[in-house]
Amino acid sequence: MNTKKHICIIVDTLSEGGAEKIAASFSFALETEGYKVSIISLRNQITYKYTGKLYNLGVNESPIKWLKQLQKIRLFRSCYKNIDADYYVDFRMRNRFVMEALLHLFVFKPKKMIMSVHNFNIEYHIPRGFIFKYLYHKTKAIVAVSKDSCKALKDYHDFNNLIYIPNFINKERLIVSKNIPQNIPSNAVLAIGRLNVFVKQFDKLILSYKNTESFTKGMPLIILGEGRDREILETIIADNNLQERVKLLGFVQNPYDYIKHCKFLVLCSKFEGMPIVILEALALGTPVISFDCKSGPSELIRHKHNGLLIEDQNFKALEQGIDLLQMNGDLYEQLKENASSSIESFTEKQVITSWEAVFN
Repeated sequence: MNTKKHICIIVDTLSEGGAEKIAASFSFALETEGYKVSIISLRNQITYKYTGKLYNLGVNESPIKWLKQLQKIRLFRSCYKNIDADYYVDFRMRNRFVMEALLHLFVFKPKKMIMSVHNFNIEYHIPRGFIFKYLYHKTKAIVAVSKDSCKALKDYHDFNNLIYIPNFINKERLIVSKNIPQNIPSNAVLAIGRLNVFVKQFDKLILSYKNTESFTKGMPLIILGEGRDREILETIIADNNLQERVKLLGFVQNPYDYIKHCKFLVLCSKFEGMPIVILEALALGTPVISFDCKSGPSELIRHKHNGLLIEDQNFKALEQGIDLLQMNGDLYEQLKENASSSIESFTEKQVITSWEAVFN
């Protein structure tokens, strides 16, 4: 047990997103290993369970944008100094040049900073410009959650502090209700993610689903998540008279009932990092159909072993995959049987040792 070191987790929020969910889970994993845990959240969106002392910088924000940002920098600096952690692990989206420059200039101590990169799109986490390549090079570590992201970072700059540590899952925290909720049909196709059509492509999924034999036979599509593009998706559903077959159920505090009791999960993103939703589905014994997009799915899914890995951005092949798992009972049962055991190397106990090596 490590009762001495203090780790501070920095997040945009503790709600809705995969990186945010991993950050919340990370707090419990650190506490289990004896670390003191603090969390700095920039916004007042807290729905995931967490442990440690929370510093919520989103309370009582000014309605004036520039003033709000200045206040946040001041509060951030004060919290950072008062917490005085041994290391700060930054899970945020870091694509705003001015904001990040101010944080590095007035707040961060480089040798205490561990910069987590949770998306294959590097510019989500490292602003453009040589100055940030230099600043990140000086940090304690840059942690990439997938092998493809790690390679992309190496191609981007010759970082000598780059480390690969994948996302993880703790099966004991995936709480499923004893009684199956009535609104979860056992033959449902499930998709989970922010309602951002540019990345998650739920608009294309809905239209592709309409072309499947599974749709013709009444297999429903359930989408969990909230986001800016809800109206776009609602319009597509209405224009195609899909209200009875496609359900947008919003953000669900506990999605595990849906994951456990649906037929299978579909992921059709343009790009990812290391999708936590795939880990959750496989851990709960639910097969996954996913594009072989950059990055993460190919590390988690073995084609026709625990799911189907579809040619990247081939929606026709995705339609065929959906029908295959609906119609081929033997293959489906084989995938379902292999799902849970297939992600043992991504469990909390396996992965947290890599994090501890960074802290030492």
